[in-house]
Amino acid sequence: KITIELLLYFMTKIINWGFIGLGNASLNLAKEFKKIGNARLLSVASHTKEKRDFFKQKYHLKDQNIFSNYDDIFKNKNIEIIFIGLPNSLHEKYCLKALNYNKHVLVEKPITHNIYSFKKIKNKFLKKNLLLEEGTAYKFHPFYHKVLNIINKIDYKNILEIKSNFGNDALGGKKIFGFRLKKVNHNKRLFNKSLLGGSILDGGIYPVSLIIDIFDLYNKDLMKNLIILECKKNTSKDIDLSSTLNLIVDKVKVKLKSSLTEKLNDDLTIYTSDQIIRVNGIFNISSNSYITHQNEDSFQKIRNTNNKNSYFYEIKAITNTILNHTSLKKKANNSFNKIENNIKLLSKWYTY
Repeated sequence: KITIELLLYFMTKIINWGFIGLGNASLNLAKEFKKIGNARLLSVASHTKEKRDFFKQKYHLKDQNIFSNYDDIFKNKNIEIIFIGLPNSLHEKYCLKALNYNKHVLVEKPITHNIYSFKKIKNKFLKKNLLLEEGTAYKFHPFYHKVLNIINKIDYKNILEIKSNFGNDALGGKKIFGFRLKKVNHNKRLFNKSLLGGSILDGGIYPVSLIIDIFDLYNKDLMKNLIILECKKNTSKDIDLSSTLNLIVDKVKVKLKSSLTEKLNDDLTIYTSDQIIRVNGIFNISSNSYITHQNEDSFQKIRNTNNKNSYFYEIKAITNTILNHTSLKKKANNSFNKIENNIKLLSKWYTY
């Protein structure tokens, strides 16, 4: 007998995804497709045979959907959306190529490193009524929205200082008496100037986009009220290995930090005149993520109890948006305003 559940299963529209570039971001996304009924990883493109073979075996992909040339994946008419997991220097090129083939796009953060490049991409996507989303996966997680709801209850005039950082030790190697013997490999994507590597573009986008979201809660345009006090960079061949940016935004002190040589807490701290709110693990949300809320009279700790990760919610939300929206322009305009401010601040930090 055909049950209602089985009938609904066969009637469900499946959104087919294609991946360009098979690095860590693609690996993290790919794991989540088996948990989502209306999204499927159908096709991949990579210049590296070992990576193509791994995805073929792991996710049971067919030979006709596996490409060694990035351009070939766009010709696959069964793909509705492309995830671009390539180095930052290639984002604009392949966003525009996806547009030419009428594909929706999720692109690894940041979409681009300067405002002129972003406006070119944005305007062309709006004309085509296609979805363009930036790969800040943590923004799709319910825990992140819980954090914003708590922050939104703070009286803005009481906020004194905001700190946030994101960092991983991508360099590796042992330290002896505090000194690292391993040298920076500038051929690697993260440390390559021509590929737009560095801690600011790779990790700085996290605290930057968070700060934009926080001021947006209070309808404050951060970029119109911003004064850069200080920017420090630890560099190697013009690549920032770590950096701190100190700002004043509408009388609020803001300190952002990024690093490729140090594991940071990926956290947020807000100091007000009467309380301190800390969020641990806000960017890599897991069971270890939590919020602490402290004032003179009490201390509260709120743990994340949601065991699904950000990539699951990212795929689910984007897939449902494609399925349920006949017009994406209103949604795009709302998200593009924030992304535009992200890029403006990120670009100021990067070029300072």
